[in-house]
Amino acid sequence: HRVGEKLFVDYAGQTVPVIDRHSGEIRQAQVFVAVLGASSYTWLFAFKGVEKI
Repeated sequence: HRVGEKLFVDYAGQTVPVIDRHSGEIRQAQVFVAVLGASSYTWLFAFKGVEKI
């Protein structure tokens, strides 16, 4: 891929457990993944909830 040409994004299929540092509660989080096509630079972010628009 040429530099700046493509960015691949999706939500990972499975959820991951995330511990709330204040309450100690364990919640399931959705993982958003973005990857730059040319460099394969990967960015991840865990969301506590995802709503459909």
